[in-house]
Amino acid sequence: MLDLTRRSFITAAASLCLARPAFAIGHPVSTGSNGVAIQGYDTHAYWGKGAAHMGDPSHLVEWRGAPWQFSTATEAEMFAATPARFAPQFGGFCTRAMSFKKVVDSDPMVWRIFEAKLYLFARPKGGKAFDKDAATIIAKAQAHWDTLG
Repeated sequence: MLDLTRRSFITAAASLCLARPAFAIGHPVSTGSNGVAIQGYDTHAYWGKGAAHMGDPSHLVEWRGAPWQFSTATEAEMFAATPARFAPQFGGFCTRAMSFKKVVDSDPMVWRIFEAKLYLFARPKGGKAFDKDAATIIAKAQAHWDTLG
């Protein structure tokens, strides 16, 4: 009987682990088609270089269940020390789509820094709408984002 109980416990525990993949614990991260956060762009570059810049696969940091690429080892170390400071809002998904209760991968080339936070968009149109009414878009996006975590 003890063996059956142990087997039942192990089966139940395994089922719980398989019910939600690791990346789904907490908020998701946009990994696009290549499986790398924000399609491999260096999130530190938006701050340090003021531009979207592709990261190097040899400089990876795992965070929130996704690999993040960086241009240099120094940038990777800075991100690893304070990821929330450099990571885009809403897991790197399109901010405007999130404000419409949709989860859409972003185009890392379309971005804004607003009130010391990085926001990404799927299309230039989303960035332009954000420029006109950032506070409303952020509030709506945040309300939907809070339901996903």
